[in-house]
Amino acid sequence: MIKQLFISLSILFLCSNLSAQDTLLELSGNNALGEFYNANKNNPNSPFLSNNKQSKKTALSLPFIDDFSQNYIFPDANLWEDMDVYINSNFPDNPITYGVATLDGLDASGTPYNFTNPTAYGTADSLTSKQIDLTTIIDSVFLSFYYQPQGNGNKPETQDSIRLEFFRQSDSNWVRVWGMPGMPNQPFEKVMVPVDTAFHNNEFRFRFVNWATLSGNVDHWHIDYIYLNDNRNHADTALNDVSFITNHHNMLQEFSAMPWAHYLTDTIGSMNTAMDVTYRNNHSSAYAVFYKYEVIDNNGAGPLLELYPTIASSKNAAAYSSLIELQAVYNTPINDFSFPSEASSTKVFQIKNYFTITPADIKPDNDTVNSYQVFGSYYAYDDGSAEQGYGVQGIGSKLAHEFNIKKSDTLKAFQIYFNPIMNDLSAQTFRLKVWSSLNPEAEVYSQAATLFTSPTYSSTNKFLNYNLDIPLYLTPGTYYFGWEKISSEFLNVGWDVNTDNSNKVFYNSVGTWQNASFSGSLMLRPVFGSTPDPTVSINENDLKDDFKVYPNPTSETIYFDIPNNSYHIQLLDIYGKIIIETESNFSDKLNISNVADGVYIIRFINNESNKSTLKKIIISK
Repeated sequence: MIKQLFISLSILFLCSNLSAQDTLLELSGNNALGEFYNANKNNPNSPFLSNNKQSKKTALSLPFIDDFSQNYIFPDANLWEDMDVYINSNFPDNPITYGVATLDGLDASGTPYNFTNPTAYGTADSLTSKQIDLTTIIDSVFLSFYYQPQGNGNKPETQDSIRLEFFRQSDSNWVRVWGMPGMPNQPFEKVMVPVDTAFHNNEFRFRFVNWATLSGNVDHWHIDYIYLNDNRNHADTALNDVSFITNHHNMLQEFSAMPWAHYLTDTIGSMNTAMDVTYRNNHSSAYAVFYKYEVIDNNGAGPLLELYPTIASSKNAAAYSSLIELQAVYNTPINDFSFPSEASSTKVFQIKNYFTITPADIKPDNDTVNSYQVFGSYYAYDDGSAEQGYGVQGIGSKLAHEFNIKKSDTLKAFQIYFNPIMNDLSAQTFRLKVWSSLNPEAEVYSQAATLFTSPTYSSTNKFLNYNLDIPLYLTPGTYYFGWEKISSEFLNVGWDVNTDNSNKVFYNSVGTWQNASFSGSLMLRPVFGSTPDPTVSINENDLKDDFKVYPNPTSETIYFDIPNNSYHIQLLDIYGKIIIETESNFSDKLNISNVADGVYIIRFINNESNKSTLKKIIISK
């Protein structure tokens, strides 16, 4: 279906003064995919892009199996020809194994197939197998797979569809053998498709194709556990396989990440009692799952810190069902693990979960998953991945994220992940704030009245730092970190749907603070102390371009001397409204004779780097 994203935004804007509410919106791109693509696209030796090379290779033999559990971002180049789909474990809802192939409206670089036309519609992603030799088969050939519409992503409407096609060697055509129209989220469903003898040759290929809106990260379909083999029949629906369904495991009680110095104030109290670990049995028989986890220092390269359980332990996984095992972390007398204070110079710990079954299953790759516990300079609830965007409409509306700070420390910045959406909102404005209470409202920090902040969209999947103008010393306790909007437009903050901390997200659009209306976690993190994190820092006042603005105060004309670059220049009032706009190559001055007295901001935006510099100016006549 043609997504009316731009219309939805317009309606939100028009209604913002009537009954502003919090809102979720779809994403326009996939920064994780874009970052990975850009890092590999110019590397001819990259194994991830080798499937771009269309050289003839020996056909694959049966069986053909891919559950997408050991690949990241792009499909396995040994099995697949193209790289349009997104291999991930964030968008599926309760998958068969912990990786899936997601088809959407984005190309391999994570950008829309057609960004210029919001209503563009047509064929989008393809997942095409390498050629497979079907000349020496024993008996009937069947292709099985699981599919799910929407999942944690965007619903494909009835006009959208997904199709399975077989390549016919006799006339070099693709033949449709299965398809489904768009529908709301549902559990993964298994499909068995016979491969007719007309396709039994040495050049057999199959592909999945979706029809979707081509202007955004929308119309999601998820494919899992593709299995092609002979000597099968319609009743052969069992897979001799037990697998993990997620690779996200967290050992902390309250947060997904926290500053190391804050953790050390209460190492035991910060630990979770157990990790929820889910194993899925895809076979018709029960299996005894012998499970363990390890904690390894130094990002997985250091010494072993924990092995649990120390003796062989197992639980029974019933046929076609999931086993959820609470694996003890700090829960005496069962186990008493906490991260040791003398461990790790990097403060990143690998959590390795694995299991064995007897006899071994057909896909041992999905029997091990690695998670990482990070201790940097920030607190976080999210898992680092955004599936939606969140925000509140209306001038003066407020958004706040609750954190219980464990140690006296200096707040220096917020880490925020803003999602690009159909409308570019990078010129909109907000003012950073911190509250010690929301009811009654007690503000302990507000960005200076002459300053404000604008969303900056990361070209990668990383958070960006928004620095406070004056660092804030906070004692232990509960605080609310967020902002007050100066402009009216929706600000699209990342929303992680795989963790739910919505009870700690609050908004105020009509004078009353309310909890977020949706399950998920806001991708906003308070940053403390001086420990550096590997993130890009943004502070509009710290940019190095040298500007002179004079006279100040002024009454008729503002003159400026700027570096020898091209700049877009804006005069804004303290509410962020643009009063005058021009380009530096057109003029080196602004006529402000018709502008009312007051305090204003001049923003210089570098047309090459898109970085901004702000200067305060007073108009007095």
